[in-house]
Amino acid sequence: MKGTYEESVFINCSFDSDFNPLLNSIVFTLLSCGFVPRSAMEEDDSSDSRLDKIIRLIKSCKYGVHDISRTQSDKITNLPRFNMPFELGIFWGLKKGGNKVQKKKVALIFECEKYAYQKYLSDINGVDIKAHNNSVEAVIKHIRNWFCTNAENKIIPPASKIIQNYYEFSIKRLPLILEAAHFKPNEVMFNDYCRFIDLALNKT
Repeated sequence: MKGTYEESVFINCSFDSDFNPLLNSIVFTLLSCGFVPRSAMEEDDSSDSRLDKIIRLIKSCKYGVHDISRTQSDKITNLPRFNMPFELGIFWGLKKGGNKVQKKKVALIFECEKYAYQKYLSDINGVDIKAHNNSVEAVIKHIRNWFCTNAENKIIPPASKIIQNYYEFSIKRLPLILEAAHFKPNEVMFNDYCRFIDLALNKT
C-alpha cells in the first residue's frame, strides 16, 4: 500500500515475534485513522540495499512511529539491536536538515517504561516520549491522540472504538479472512496483513 507524503507513516520498530502484537496494533490503528503504514517489510528487491530502501521510505513519509523499547540483548549475540535508534536518527536528520517538505515531518516515539530511554539514548532527553508498557491498548490510545493533535482535516475515531474494532478483527474477523484466503497464520506477511485490515474496515 502506498499513499501520499501527507498520509504515509513510517513504522520503525522491532520485527521479532515477541513484538508482533504491538506491531499489529500499530498497523491497525494507522489504517483505522485513515493513514497508510509504510515499512521496510513491504519491499523485497535484491538489487536494492536495505539502507537505501529505508532512507527512501522515510523520505516518502510525513509521519513516523518509532519504537525504541527493544533494548535487551539478543539471545545469540548478547548484544542489543541498534536499528531502531539509527532509523530514528535518519528521520530526525531529515526533519532538521531536509527541504521544506521534509521539515514537516512529525514523530511519535515509544519506549516501554517511562524515562528508560535516558539510560541508553540520552541525546533525546527533553523530547516527549510515550511509554506503552507493552500494552496494545496504550499503543492505540497514544497513536490516536497523536493524530488528533497533528493531522489536519481528518476526523479520528475515539480510542475506545479503535480498541474494540482491533480485538474484534484479531479474534473474530481475521481468522475467517485467513480461512477464506487459504492462509495459515504464519504465512501472513506485512502487505497481506495491511490488505486484510483494509478489507475488514471497508466492509464495516
